[in-house]
Order: sequence, then structure tokens, then C-alpha cells
Amino acid sequence: MRVLLINPWKGEIFPTPAIGYLQAVIKSLGISVKAIDLPAVYAEKDKYDLVGVTFHSFSVKHAIKIRRHFKKRLICGGHHPSAMPNQMLSIGYDQVVIGEGEKAIIEILNGNISSKIHGEISNIDSIPYPDYTGLGGSWSWGLPVISSRGCPFSCNFCASSFFWNRKYRTRSIENVLSELSERIKSGLKTWMFEDDNFTINKQRAIDICAGISKMGSYSWQCASRAETLDEELCNALKNAGCKTIWLGVESLSQDSLDRCNKKTTVEKMLKGIKIAESFGIETISQFLIGIPGDTIHNIKETVRNIKRSAIKKRGSNIVWVLPKTDIYNKAKAKGLSDSIYLRSGAPFYTFEQNINTLKTWKTLL
Repeated sequence: MRVLLINPWKGEIFPTPAIGYLQAVIKSLGISVKAIDLPAVYAEKDKYDLVGVTFHSFSVKHAIKIRRHFKKRLICGGHHPSAMPNQMLSIGYDQVVIGEGEKAIIEILNGNISSKIHGEISNIDSIPYPDYTGLGGSWSWGLPVISSRGCPFSCNFCASSFFWNRKYRTRSIENVLSELSERIKSGLKTWMFEDDNFTINKQRAIDICAGISKMGSYSWQCASRAETLDEELCNALKNAGCKTIWLGVESLSQDSLDRCNKKTTVEKMLKGIKIAESFGIETISQFLIGIPGDTIHNIKETVRNIKRSAIKKRGSNIVWVLPKTDIYNKAKAKGLSDSIYLRSGAPFYTFEQNINTLKTWKTLL
């Protein structure tokens, strides 16, 4: 049997962990597998027994073209197919994996031909470490390392809570450190913990940092929530080599935070950022433009709070409409057609403000 795995999104800094994990699982079964990025995949002949693609709502615009290129058995998974499996089946995909793919791909290779397969895994320590052979990425940033899966929060713009069913599961500290040790022996110098919230469990993060410190001197990054950062945690992060923390701040207007169900406060986030910066850890605050209900007042309030804060680096994005989020439900009520995802990917939320207004707000931030 020959299997092809496709990453249809060129915009990632890192190779996609989903494909890396699937490739490792398939190799562990002794099955021939190849992973490849777009657009190189279109040079591949239709010689595979099984082709698998992982989509999010930004990349699903490539789904129809991929279906036309490969005539044999074609399966898909990822955030978008998990949220909209019937859409993927309607354009000719043979099977859709809903949720995690590692267990599901084994079932498929063992003969499961169900059109929809659910794949939740009880013990994520049991999964082989991801294999990124064949995939591109900005290797100067090292590799993505996923120490936990899921997020217990339910922010109204985020697709993660639906995909993981608001469950937060962790790999054991020993398992995480074992992966890092193997990577380091193979030449890894830097990495990023791409968990939704690496520091949400403070003691666990501290224990992982203690293990990293024993391995030597390294420089790495992580992503998390600003309000989780305190002196003890930041000291551990700094000593273990954490140089940058990416923070989903979203807004510094309390009204906006409450409307998007962020479940934190402006002051808690600003305090966490100040503490991290005082330890010499770079923070990059990421903001959202066009949260439903926002006005220019909220944007100006955010600007004022940025000016009085310790924030040195920041970025901003206009809010996207991602399936099964509260924002998606609002957009559907205003006439959003699901066909837009297949035509052009995830749209901006422009049902309250036009795109020019949102771009102006983005410039202000």
C-alpha cells in the first residue's frame, strides 16, 4: 500500500503537526508514506492507494482542485472537515475524519470505510513523535512541539474549543522531555511549544522548564495567555531558555473582552506582560479587529492601553468567520453562505463594519 499526505497551506511558519503525526503513525505500521506541500502535489501522479489531506478553513479553498487531481480513495480531516463533514463529502471526498486523526488513520488503513470517522485518543502519550519528512517550513524557528491538546476556554471567535470539545489534555512531562531529548540529539537547537496555552497549568510548565534546563542551553518560544504569567513562572521560563511568548490578547477594551468571552481582564493581561518583559522575555501581543459589537471607541481604548503598557511588539488580524464558532452563527444569521469557504477560504467578519473601516482600525493598532 502507498499513502500520500498533503499539506495544502503554504502560509505556515512551521510544518503542520497534523501531517507530521499522521506520517509517524503510518510509518510505525510499516506502510509506505510520503508527505508533500502544495503546489508540488500537482506534479504527483495518481499512483497512491490512499491520499489524505488536512484542511483548516483557510486552506479548504484547494479542496476541489485536489479532488479533481486524485481519482482514487481520498480522505480529509482537520478543523474544517471536522466542523463541516457533509460539505467535504458533497464535493467527492470519500471519508472525513472528525477530530484527531492518528487513531482514525489506523482504522482506515485496517479497512474502515465509514464516510465519517471519529478519532478521539484517550492516551496521547501513545502516539509516535511527529515525522516532518517532506514538509517545508521556516526551519530557522526549529520545530513545533505540542505538549498538550485542546483549550478549556470558549472564545467566540476561536475554532479550537469546538474541535477539541473544550477538553484540555496533556502529554506526560516525561513524554514531552523525551521528545525534546531525541530532537536535540538529532541536531535541534530551537523549537516552539505550539500548544493553545502552554502555561495554563503553571506547575506543569515549571516542571517542563526544569527538565529543559537540565538538558543544556537552548532558546525557544511558546504561545499562551497573558494573565497566566507571574514571577515564579517567568523565572522558570527565562532560566529554561524561553525567549518569546506569543499572546492572544485580542483587545485591551474590557467591553470587547467580555463580548468575545475571553474570561479575563485588561489589567490581568497587562500585569502578566509587564512581568514577562521585566524578566527579559519578549512578548508578542496579538489583537483582533472587528470583534462583533466593536466600535471605534473600543479600538481607541485599546490604543490608549497599549501606550501605557509594557507591550513592545504586537500584531493584529481582522476577525475571520470560522465554522461552529459564535461568530459563525452570527454571520449565518446575516446571510453567510458556507460555499464561500470552498471558493476563497475563511472570510473576514464584515457584517457590521465594511472592510475599509476594519483596515482603518487595523492601521490605528
